[in-house]
Amino acid sequence: MAFHPRLIRCIILYSLALGCVCFSFDASLHSLKKSATRQRRSYDVATSLWGAAAGESNVATNTQLPTENKTPTEKQQLDLHPPAIDAIAKGLLVRAQNVPNMPLRIFDDEVGDIEPWQVTLSAGKVAQQSVEEWQKEKQLTIEENEENLQVVAGRVVAVLTRLEELEEELLKRCNKMSDEVISNFGVPPQELKAIQTITEDATVKEMRDAAAVIDAACLFDEQLRYNRAKSLFAMFLHEIEGPGLRSNGVVLPCMDVDFLSEEIFDALLGGANDVNDSSDGTVESAQNHDIEIGEEKIETKVEEKPLPSQSLHPITIDAIEEAFRLRAQNMTTSPLRLLDSNMEWFEVQYSIMKFTERFLEKYTKDSKDSDKPKWTEEEFQTIGGRIVGVLVRLDDLEWEWNHRVTTSTLGQPESSDMIPHDQWKLTLGLHPDNVEQRCMKTLDTTLLEESDFARARAERMLALFLLNIEGPAMKASGNLSPDGNEVDFIQDDTQLNLMMPKVKQ
Repeated sequence: MAFHPRLIRCIILYSLALGCVCFSFDASLHSLKKSATRQRRSYDVATSLWGAAAGESNVATNTQLPTENKTPTEKQQLDLHPPAIDAIAKGLLVRAQNVPNMPLRIFDDEVGDIEPWQVTLSAGKVAQQSVEEWQKEKQLTIEENEENLQVVAGRVVAVLTRLEELEEELLKRCNKMSDEVISNFGVPPQELKAIQTITEDATVKEMRDAAAVIDAACLFDEQLRYNRAKSLFAMFLHEIEGPGLRSNGVVLPCMDVDFLSEEIFDALLGGANDVNDSSDGTVESAQNHDIEIGEEKIETKVEEKPLPSQSLHPITIDAIEEAFRLRAQNMTTSPLRLLDSNMEWFEVQYSIMKFTERFLEKYTKDSKDSDKPKWTEEEFQTIGGRIVGVLVRLDDLEWEWNHRVTTSTLGQPESSDMIPHDQWKLTLGLHPDNVEQRCMKTLDTTLLEESDFARARAERMLALFLLNIEGPAMKASGNLSPDGNEVDFIQDDTQLNLMMPKVKQ
């Protein structure tokens, strides 16, 4: 299939970026606390990030109150914009330096053989380091500042993974301004001149030469880097993140663009409608119109988008089940969990991406001459995104499901709903007798040897992901998946009710 690069980009941006603080007692906080002894550090924060559509974010299912309804303590928020802008400026410097193993730009040629997921990992590394530095400088604790750390890291990755799109729009807006003015936006005059020579038929060499102009300026001009970072970040907040979240009543810390002067704000963002049109604008201010008709648009999409001819769930569950068996082998060459204190979280992410890539490649190869379903590109992207989305959160999902069951009537001996322990594996996808928390080796061995147990567990991990993470995040961003995030593979209403999102108190 020819869509492989786009598939990888979607897998990364759709899944690593669809995280949300969704569990009532914070499973994500559980993983952060647990990882403190295993050196996962702040990169966990940077993995629950952003999707590829307008308004994507680390959206919690518990929508926050508007600022005017908050207590004085709640109003005393950290300013999250300075660390985000500094990190984006750092990303521009890293890109200009062509740091080995840290690519932040892709060209359509064979030089360097860079793939989109590598750019995303590079953006994650920049976000990780920046958040760690900011956390140390401000002496922030993860327990008290988890959301702030998530939001900063998420916004940094969101901007760095779409630099080319935002920069193209920035140059378009600066095109009619004077040389003196455009420096305020981080655009050197020589870059505009170089871009003006680029046509639709431009060669890769011409594109590289044009990119070298801004890289040279960013290398030696710290103020230009900072101005450019502010401009790109402002465009992202004002025209991508903000409209989608506000149209769905979701509030995140520091959503307003309050770091630009009134003059620069008007020049950069005030005339956005004059620059963009609905046919080719990359960052469309017309999204403001979507605020008024957001719900209506979603309903229209539901009517117009046909459901997949085949369910997307069986192949997704197959992959998660196979991943359980691979993870249980604890191979250092393909780790699906942190195996020791020297292993970094991005190594696990890389293994998850490569596992998903190989699984889907094998599936498409086997399906060419068989009766297996033939997916559309969007359906295939959704499947890949869900596989990665579940696997990067397995620790949290497993802990969450075990906690919900053991603290519910299903796990209470005196309850009429109680499920006998000898039925837990096939009915709940859980190992009884507290093995989940006490003995990882026993759990791994059981998953390797009992395929029905692994299957039941995979189904419940996917259901939790769809109901608590993908579904709320897609709704908040005003988007729909091909199958509407329906969980039709679990028939037990008691379990389904137990899996539903819980609003924080």
